[in-house]
Amino acid sequence: MQARAIVFPVVTALMVLTAAAAAQAAEISVVKPTNDETIHSNQGKLTVQLRRAGGPPGAGVRLVLDGAVLPKVYRANVIKLEGIDRGSHVLQAVLADAEGKRLAASTPVTFHMWQASRLFPSRK
Repeated sequence: MQARAIVFPVVTALMVLTAAAAAQAAEISVVKPTNDETIHSNQGKLTVQLRRAGGPPGAGVRLVLDGAVLPKVYRANVIKLEGIDRGSHVLQAVLADAEGKRLAASTPVTFHMWQASRLFPSRK
């Protein structure tokens, strides 16, 4: 009976340490768009491709665009955004656990949204 009482806390401690190690090993990066890439889209559409490693099950991604956190939590590694205005933007991905605790953040990526001008309709 004493052996069980001693083993149970050790097993629990190992499970906690394993979960903590997984959270520490969490990594996320933005693969697309690449830094300084120009995106051509008159509708302001952007496909974001992420690479994730580690982290606990149920971890989600929040995107930060120009310093503002987008409201949706994403689970996929490919995310489609719409309505991005022309100009230069900074994008960052943040990996968070189910409670919203930040586990990892990508390096910020600057991209440029190009849209045809109404002043020069013949330009493509």
